[in-house]
Amino acid sequence: MFYKGYNPFSQAISDLTAVNSPSRKIASAFSFLYGLFTVLFSICFFFYFKGDINNIITLGSLLFCIMTLVSFLGYSFFPLSQTGFAGTFKDKMHLVVTALVVVFTIVSLILFSIGFLKTSNYKYLGIISICTFAALLIGVILINKLPKEYFGIAERVNVYSIIIFTGILSLWMFKIV
Repeated sequence: MFYKGYNPFSQAISDLTAVNSPSRKIASAFSFLYGLFTVLFSICFFFYFKGDINNIITLGSLLFCIMTLVSFLGYSFFPLSQTGFAGTFKDKMHLVVTALVVVFTIVSLILFSIGFLKTSNYKYLGIISICTFAALLIGVILINKLPKEYFGIAERVNVYSIIIFTGILSLWMFKIV
């Protein structure tokens, strides 16, 4: 709405907060709020369940917490310099942040899957973790297989799957606490 001509089918979500983006102010504000609340949730989740369920969940939640911090701080400090990829230092750092977020996300999801499946009461969260991991794999496959004009869709499969997973974890924690 604030970015005339933006195409969510082909453009990256990061284009919305790029330095030259017409939607930068509003998209950055929403991104800041989302990032802040996600970091706060992940820190609370880690400390609340630290050593409580099992050590695998503790490690998974620590890595999940690191992922949210890297995402929040990294994308704040290194937005794309312009929509698309211009190859500047900021753009390259944006890709480094993305790589770190992907690695921490994957490892934390694997640990959540294993850790929750080892419990008697929370196996369903292990299954949800596996489904989220599968959605990420589907997103990666789509990014590599779909024509570039559908990159935005493939990227959203990845981003929204982890957002939904975080929402499910937060609702579960709310129910437990």
